[in-house]
Amino acid sequence: MAKKQKRPDSKPSAGLRLLYKIAIVMFVLFCSVSIVMVQNSIAEKKQELAEIEEQIDALKAENEELADLIESDDISRYMEKLAVENNGYAYPDERRYYDISHN
Repeated sequence: MAKKQKRPDSKPSAGLRLLYKIAIVMFVLFCSVSIVMVQNSIAEKKQELAEIEEQIDALKAENEELADLIESDDISRYMEKLAVENNGYAYPDERRYYDISHN
């Protein structure tokens, strides 16, 4: 005669059910935190993208201005623009005033 084997209960014990509930709650919390972090990251990247697009627009405008100067074959005007903007040169009869009150 074969011995009867005991069948394990099909329902998990109370401790195991508690462990499942804790695991599910932890998983939901993890997913919630992950979603919030991803949304923050997306917002930061959108802000960076807007700043970069502004820089692109400014550089395009500067490139168009330089292209116009080059196409006009007026090299003296171009050199004058560089001297005034980059090196701070001024015309002999020109007066420049600088606000130093905020220093």
